[in-house]
Amino acid sequence: MHMKSERCLIRSISKKIVDFCIFPAVLILCLTFSRGSYYERNIYYKLDDITIEIGERIPEDIINNLGILGNSNYKIETNAIVDDDGNTTELGEFSYYLVYDDIDNKFSKTTNIKAKLTVIDTVRPTITINENNTFDYGSSINAEDIATCYDLSGCKLSIKENINTNISGEIELTILAEDGDNNKDSIKTKITIKERPKPIIVYQSYYSSSFDSMNNHNNYKNSLLTEEEKINLRNNIVSYSMNFIGNPYIYGGTSLTNGTDCSGFTMSIYGSFDYQLPRVAVNQMHVGTPVSYNELLPGDLIVYYYGHVGIYVGNGMMVHAGTVNTGIVMAPIFAGDKTYRRIIY
Repeated sequence: MHMKSERCLIRSISKKIVDFCIFPAVLILCLTFSRGSYYERNIYYKLDDITIEIGERIPEDIINNLGILGNSNYKIETNAIVDDDGNTTELGEFSYYLVYDDIDNKFSKTTNIKAKLTVIDTVRPTITINENNTFDYGSSINAEDIATCYDLSGCKLSIKENINTNISGEIELTILAEDGDNNKDSIKTKITIKERPKPIIVYQSYYSSSFDSMNNHNNYKNSLLTEEEKINLRNNIVSYSMNFIGNPYIYGGTSLTNGTDCSGFTMSIYGSFDYQLPRVAVNQMHVGTPVSYNELLPGDLIVYYYGHVGIYVGNGMMVHAGTVNTGIVMAPIFAGDKTYRRIIY
């Protein structure tokens, strides 16, 4: 009975040793390896919220002040978007925080000490005007064709004025730039619109007197084209013919710039694309293939039996050399006996 009591006493003492010595030691080791050795003591350190310009990095004085912790294993990191040199590259609100980095033991742990990092852009974008700002007559022009802009937060360009490239000469305009943080800048510059291109004037002597010869020539050219190319060519003929709207009407003329009559107009337009038409309006109903009004496509001829002709442009409209008073105009198809001919088919 006495020996049994002694064994119970020894067991009780052993349990107390485990509870008060060994268990806390194991707990400390677990905390050290799982949460980082910097938890072995309190860290009395505060990071302040900061605002920096895009392209900058966390200020050096914040990093240098880490020396007061007395441990070179502490460093500053951030979740802001940065380049390889640590310079910020995107706007927004982020965090920066204290990190324990034990290089010797290959151990790194982010602490709970952090603050807000705001990346802003207060610098206006930089606009650079291109060296050559000469453009074709009638061309489409974007701001990027005239200038370039640069800003770390991104940059977009626009033109303040509406540009009419159907007027040749020098134009003054304003280029506007806006960056990703709504900073704006502008610059005035000048561009040059080239002269309206002079057409290739085709005279009657270019053509054979035989309608068959003209049709053979035109049909051969058509045979070299796909259906898509034929559509594009007819549309190009319409676009080209509209360049001469406003030019004078001269009876017997064939100059698209200095003066032409109706058949001289259609003949010269098609001749510019190496297609042959007779010189006289009523004779132009003998080339190509006939189509109905409902089948009309842009580029088709509208030939009046009394001696007039124009080029269909779509939506019930045609472009033609009308009269001395009107010159070359675009107008609705008017009444009168007529036929419709397709040259490119």
